[in-house]
Amino acid sequence: MTRVLCALVVTLFVAATASAQQSPVGIPPVERKPYTLGGFLEARPAIVWFDTAATPFTLQPPSDNAADERRVQFSGRLQLDAGYRQNWFSAQTRTIADGGYAGGDWTGTAKAYEAYVSLKPAPSLTLDVGKKTLKWGKGYLWNPAAFLDRAKSPEDPTLALEGFAVVSADYIRTFDSPLQVMSLTPVLLPVGGSLNSSFGARGHLNVAGKLYLLLYDTDIDVMFLSGGSRPSRFGFDVSRNLRSNLEAHGEWTYAPHATLPTLTPSGALRDTERGAASFVLGVRFLTEGNTTYIADYYRNGAGHTDADMNTYFDVVARGVEAVADSGDETLIQAARRATEAGYGLIHPMRNYFYGRVNQADALGVLYLTIGASVIANLDDGSFALLPEVQYRPSGRAEVRVLATIQRGARRTEFGEKPADVRLELRVRYFF
Repeated sequence: MTRVLCALVVTLFVAATASAQQSPVGIPPVERKPYTLGGFLEARPAIVWFDTAATPFTLQPPSDNAADERRVQFSGRLQLDAGYRQNWFSAQTRTIADGGYAGGDWTGTAKAYEAYVSLKPAPSLTLDVGKKTLKWGKGYLWNPAAFLDRAKSPEDPTLALEGFAVVSADYIRTFDSPLQVMSLTPVLLPVGGSLNSSFGARGHLNVAGKLYLLLYDTDIDVMFLSGGSRPSRFGFDVSRNLRSNLEAHGEWTYAPHATLPTLTPSGALRDTERGAASFVLGVRFLTEGNTTYIADYYRNGAGHTDADMNTYFDVVARGVEAVADSGDETLIQAARRATEAGYGLIHPMRNYFYGRVNQADALGVLYLTIGASVIANLDDGSFALLPEVQYRPSGRAEVRVLATIQRGARRTEFGEKPADVRLELRVRYFF
């Protein structure tokens, strides 16, 4: 019996050892498709209450100077995102079609916001060619360090931005030291003919670059732009989590030869060249109750002073009187040129504040978000308030109600905006 038991134990041990040495049952790998396709379809009906005495209306030609104080508008957007990836090659596109109806007129545009190919000859090196958004900078609404990107939308800073045609590269290295990651991004942006014509003066090859460092758990970028289509500039940005729920960020840039068009009381438009330093300082804080607070201060070194804007509004007022009295449009034409030269930019002055509060799962309702933003011009005291409610009943549908309320005295930035109040409904379906 003892021999039988010993033989049985040995047999079980050998069987167990052989079983352990066999390869485990493998899970068949999931086949990853080389292509992706997605996007959304959005409808945006809105009601707008206009200030028909605001500067943008007084500068319109007489035949177009009539405007209803209240107008119903409708717009929509189709965004298509497509990608293809195979080994060392990939391609990305983002196409956006916008359509709208307002005041009896239909409008529509369609363009590629991004369309570029990427080559990855080595794990640490990527080459990109085509139309691309680079997304430089750390600020939430303003990014003076975004030398090669367009301005964000005040109503929704997260909206996709149209890129520029570029040739760029990314070289990345990692280290086992306080300097954990380093990457270098050189960029070439040509401007000529219709290629990148909105970037600046034609006939230039603009050269830009960014050095990224993850140093002591702090994100640091150092960047520059040179070439001629825009004044050369350089700067840096930084971001760090001071605590798990508190992040601080900042940007600083300097343009040694920035050009600021300035309107004189006589209506002459003069270019003043000077050094311009711009910066953003901000924080982002998340509470235990899942409430997010964002605060950014923006100093626009290339912006107009309060005195500059008062001169501009005075030229507009005198121009309106001259047209009414004698039909002389000299000053009105000068004001229109000044508007196009920079006085009509979204935020043309020097000191601004942006604040936002956002409550996820508000009122105990899952996927219901209630929030509000404020954009304040610290030079003239005017502001815009943007309350909103967003609900996502499913993974594919989203409903958002957004209001824009602009307030300020006459001859202030937001007091002269054409729309006093805008109430908008956005219904978006993702696919």
